[in-house]
Amino acid sequence: MTFPIRPRHIPGEPASGYARRLAEANGCDWRANPFAGRGVSTTLLARGDTRALVPILGRETVDGIDRYSPRRMRDGHILLNGEKLEPAQVFYERQCCCVACWADDAACETDGTVPMRHLRCWWSVAAVSVCPIHNLRLNDRCLQCDRTIRLAGARVTVCRCGANLARSPRIVVEPHATAADAYVVGRLGGCPRVPEAILDALPLCDAIALMQRLGCCVSAGRDVRFGKTDPADRPAMMLAGFHAVRTGDKGIEKTIDALLAAPGRPDRLRVQLGQLYSWFAALPDGELQSWMANRIANVVRRNQLCWQGWERHVVEPPTPDRISASRAKACLDAGWDRTVAILEAAGLRSDVDERCRPTVDRRQVEMLASRVGRFINVDILAGTLGITPASVRKLVAADILPRGPLALAAFRHPRFDPIEVDAILDRMQGNAPVVEVPPSDSVSIVRAARKVGIVALCRAILDGQIVATARVFGTPGLAGIRIRSAGIAELSRARNDPWIGPLEAGKTLGMRRNGLDLIVAAGHIRTIKDARRLRLLDRADVASFQTRYVSTTELSHSLRTSARSILSRLAERGCRPAIELALGDRIEIRLYERSVIGILRRATDDVERGSISVVGNQLHLGCRQPRTE
Repeated sequence: MTFPIRPRHIPGEPASGYARRLAEANGCDWRANPFAGRGVSTTLLARGDTRALVPILGRETVDGIDRYSPRRMRDGHILLNGEKLEPAQVFYERQCCCVACWADDAACETDGTVPMRHLRCWWSVAAVSVCPIHNLRLNDRCLQCDRTIRLAGARVTVCRCGANLARSPRIVVEPHATAADAYVVGRLGGCPRVPEAILDALPLCDAIALMQRLGCCVSAGRDVRFGKTDPADRPAMMLAGFHAVRTGDKGIEKTIDALLAAPGRPDRLRVQLGQLYSWFAALPDGELQSWMANRIANVVRRNQLCWQGWERHVVEPPTPDRISASRAKACLDAGWDRTVAILEAAGLRSDVDERCRPTVDRRQVEMLASRVGRFINVDILAGTLGITPASVRKLVAADILPRGPLALAAFRHPRFDPIEVDAILDRMQGNAPVVEVPPSDSVSIVRAARKVGIVALCRAILDGQIVATARVFGTPGLAGIRIRSAGIAELSRARNDPWIGPLEAGKTLGMRRNGLDLIVAAGHIRTIKDARRLRLLDRADVASFQTRYVSTTELSHSLRTSARSILSRLAERGCRPAIELALGDRIEIRLYERSVIGILRRATDDVERGSISVVGNQLHLGCRQPRTE
């Protein structure tokens, strides 16, 4: 079939639309495909393959039509009127249309022989849902067959079912809601172009993707994928993204900040940015990838976050002076939980619940690691101070050698900062001079502690009750600090306090701590709590208790025999324990009235000391087992 009537090609008209208008101008039946016999496929024309039209229209005409037909490029993009699009951003056989645009075309048909109603190339762009010229929603469904529009082979305005698409209803859209569509259509030459600096610097495919992804995050949340949203909601999302872009680079960064401020799993930048980061990470190298990388880097730098994998997107690290808690863990050479505890104790991780992937200052972490590395244990500290490890533990229990929050966080067992220990020694020394030879009327703290106790002595010095007289040069620790010998007697008199600590009470009674706790719990000795909430025992009650009761251990030591023998002797004489307390299933405390000592001593005066015999299941003291010859 020949086509004697050749309508003029209208700028913006794609090849598939012009071929249908050509057939209509030459009176072809709308049901038939007049190009089938000429080897022309409307499907290929819709995809920009116009080679079959060259024998019919000539190369010059076809070259003019190619510009407005979606043609695939070697890099996989689609070229449409000089703009690059992604294949998924273009409709091919599916068609949208604006009834008002066709009405304007019909008004230009003067003689009626040459149809002027034609397709626009921007109608095939999936992101365009509104005609910005008439503020009408583009029709994409046929009211008669209720399917997406597929054009007939020889008509522009006729559906495959025969329905006249030019009579479709008009759905009006508010002018302010067409801004994003107007920008895309302007880039494709369908309406006056509105300049937008950020979008104009990007290929159209990237500009559309940026508006859609930003709008999706703003409208639906960071975890929603744009491709999974309802198509009816996508125009509003792209409009929200367009308005976000219009705020400029700082506005985009504020949008990213809003994603970080939303509730989410801390320490994960990728999770906090959600689908926006997933889309960004999958972008190929180009203008959009570079621009988005700079925006994210600015947000990371401003919020002092950690961006793992930054080297894949930007040239320089956004936060060169900051490191993540994970890298701090390697620097501190500790486990994760202990690293977090150390950073929190040092005040470097107070915002973990407010910011994603918080970072800490690299220099501070290195200084912190150096400080933790110089901590010493109890044995080394005991050698430094010139006292025993047991004395060190007493001073720790009395808060004279405090374990700071950093030491508690960094180590399971007691560790101490030598600088803090030196500060305590300087406090004890006070204004005392450093001398080569100790004064004659002085004694070292270590030696004086043997009389009054290390805790009481050190506390008296720190409280100012006793003043150091000198510090011997070259003698380390407490052994080098000298106090007046007369001060020891004064401190001994000061120890006549009506209340004593559990440790001193246990030594007085010769009793272990768990046994003393049972005695106190039973109410035999009165107790109080001092200002530091430490328990103190009544000194008079302790002395009275010691005078009244005696343990089997003390009896066995006094009579030079075993505790089992003592119990047997007392049982024979009907002496029962005055106090008997159990800890679980085990008898922990068994005390007798001190009068039993006289009974046992009188019994041993009548028998030979140390001779014990058993006859007939009877215990005999002081006599040997009779011979049975």
